[in-house]
Amino acid sequence: MFDEEEKTITLRKPVTLGSGDGAITYTELKLREPLGLELEKASRADTNFGQMITLISLIAKVPRAAAERLCQRDLQEANDYLQGFSERGQPAETAGQS
Repeated sequence: MFDEEEKTITLRKPVTLGSGDGAITYTELKLREPLGLELEKASRADTNFGQMITLISLIAKVPRAAAERLCQRDLQEANDYLQGFSERGQPAETAGQS
């Protein structure tokens, strides 16, 4: 069973979009289990990183440009959390099979 239904990741390196008075700084990502529609939208990206960035953007409700600017460790932490749902959600008969 997956115990952490929601997770807030405090960014190691906050991301700022824009400049001056209109700048918006993102300091955290609020994540939850992906929905089918979000997974489907993310699957349209051309690369694995593109899928990861799109999924984070959709779930955390941040602009894609903000997700694109996440440092590697923050991106990896968010991806690990989101991937945890698929890994734990495999049917028992297929889990662990190659």
